[in-house]
Amino acid sequence: MRYVLLIVVVLLGLPADSYGQRKKTSGKKPKTTTQKKVKYDRLPPDVELGTEVRRDVLNDKGEVVAVEVTTVEKRLRELKARYRKDLLVDSKGREIRFFHPLCRGVSAGAEEDEQERRAKDEELAALRQKYTVIILYCDPRQVM
Repeated sequence: MRYVLLIVVVLLGLPADSYGQRKKTSGKKPKTTTQKKVKYDRLPPDVELGTEVRRDVLNDKGEVVAVEVTTVEKRLRELKARYRKDLLVDSKGREIRFFHPLCRGVSAGAEEDEQERRAKDEELAALRQKYTVIILYCDPRQVM
C-alpha cells in the first residue's frame, strides 16, 4: 500500500505535458546574450572604478533621508554614463563631475572649519547647477 501511494504522489508531481515524453534537445548550444560592457577608461587621475562614492537617498519631498556608499563603476552604470567627445556624460547628456568633500581628521578650529564647509557647500551648489555631480565618499575611519 505504501508503494502504491508513493507512486501516485510521484506521478501527480510530474508536469502533465512532460509525462511520457522525452526531452527534445538539439546538439546546438543555446545562444547566450552578452551584455555590452562599458569601459570608463578616461576618469580623472584620482578616481578609479573601485573608489567609494556617496549616493543620497531622497524622500518624496526631495530631502536626504539616508546616504548609501557605492563604487564609481556602479554609480556610473546607474546614471547610464558614456563618453561623448572625451567628456563623461549621463543619459541626459549632462557632463559628470567628481567632487571631493571636505574631509579632515584634525580640526583647525571651529571658525576655520565652518568657513571651509561653507566654501565647499557653495562649490557643490555651483557644480550641481551645471553638471551631474558624483560626491566621493570620505570615510571617517581612514582620516587621521
